[in-house]
Amino acid sequence: MVRALFLALILAFSACSNRPVSPGLVSTSALGTTRGLHLVRAITHFHSPYSFDACDGKGYNPDGTINLSCLHDAKYAFCENHINFVFVTDHVSHISETHFSDLVLHESGDTLITKLGDPVGNQINCSDGFVATTAPGLEGRLLGLGMERHVAADQTSREAVYSVDTAAAKTSLETNANALVAIPHTESRDVLSLIALAPSVIEIYNLHANLDPKIRKKYLHRNPFDKVGVFINYLADPYKSLNPDYMFMDFLEFNDIYFQTWDALLSAGLSVTGLGGLDSHENIFSQKGADGQRLDHHRRMTRLMNNLVLTAHDDIDSVKAAIQAGKVYFTIEGLGTPVGLDFYGELTSGLGTTTVEMGGLLAITTEASSLHFNIPTVYSKFPGMDSDEKPEIWAELIYVNGAGVESVVATSSGTSLSYSEPPAGNYRVQVKMKPHHLRGFLFNEDHADETYIWIISNHIKVTR
Repeated sequence: MVRALFLALILAFSACSNRPVSPGLVSTSALGTTRGLHLVRAITHFHSPYSFDACDGKGYNPDGTINLSCLHDAKYAFCENHINFVFVTDHVSHISETHFSDLVLHESGDTLITKLGDPVGNQINCSDGFVATTAPGLEGRLLGLGMERHVAADQTSREAVYSVDTAAAKTSLETNANALVAIPHTESRDVLSLIALAPSVIEIYNLHANLDPKIRKKYLHRNPFDKVGVFINYLADPYKSLNPDYMFMDFLEFNDIYFQTWDALLSAGLSVTGLGGLDSHENIFSQKGADGQRLDHHRRMTRLMNNLVLTAHDDIDSVKAAIQAGKVYFTIEGLGTPVGLDFYGELTSGLGTTTVEMGGLLAITTEASSLHFNIPTVYSKFPGMDSDEKPEIWAELIYVNGAGVESVVATSSGTSLSYSEPPAGNYRVQVKMKPHHLRGFLFNEDHADETYIWIISNHIKVTR
């Protein structure tokens, strides 16, 4: 009798239909423009099947072909979540042995992007008319974003550059491949060596590091397996009632080591852009969640977090330049897409007012000066984001002094934050949220009343 009941329960659970896949992210075209600039989504750490450890380690076939199913998961994700730019960053193996034109990931139906006749990127023409742009790149000890060619004609010479993080390798990627060079996994890097390398771009969060037990223990000094149990809830979900797109709220955490490193580089006089590293591989959980997609599906990951880049033009070179200039908001977009973002400085004199954008220099002589931030709301025009419960949102203006010590100098929970006559130093904004509006999506409803970092701006530097 007990056995029969047990079998009946198993059959009942297996008969439960999948819950629908969550709506994709709204196109950034809905977010408007400010002073002739607009936001685009840019992923700056992403692995195609050409990485040795992508696609459950089965992305690259011995005959040189790649796992098309895994590639198509990625392209579907970029279309579904309206990702404007994806800077693919594949490992030394296998990109060093692959012809550069293959790394562009062009297929029938795509549009090849060329420069002087050579392929440098790919446009994915989505079914809804949206266009997602991808560009090849590297993750070795350095990230090479938007590479336009290999640094050398032969594989041995390429590997010698791609495998190290020397100043010579950085220069080679910049000059020979026209790449924007960034530092991945800064949690594992020595600050003094980074200062010597003088990067213009670093990661201030990495999803892989957040979860990997070895990295958590060695570099983040956290319990290595503290977050592993989270996923059991979404795998053992017999009624298919849980929404795996929100499981990140059980494990997401920021570590001070990233901000201490960033602050140290700024105090050394460097201008350094901070980016969020998605580091999506499709190689962690092949098991499926309640929506019928694997837990680490590229669609789920690209919905979680993005870099929102402020740019005037929608081409690879312009977006690379905007990233290097610090015009980036790192956003945990799974909490909601921000509407109304705007961080800027003003200089006012008898001649009028000059506006300085995020990433810029507010050079004060005798003018009146101020910093301003428009506190965003959550885009609510798709299912679920129009809950009767509203999120609590507030902003903190963080000041980094010349010694690399940060402090909160202004806070606001209204519609805007302003700070007059700022002392010399670097300023960024951190937006926090209690996501009450997501209560209905969560396995642990208490998370709806907890505080999460939603947005981290880049800096405006003030001199006097």
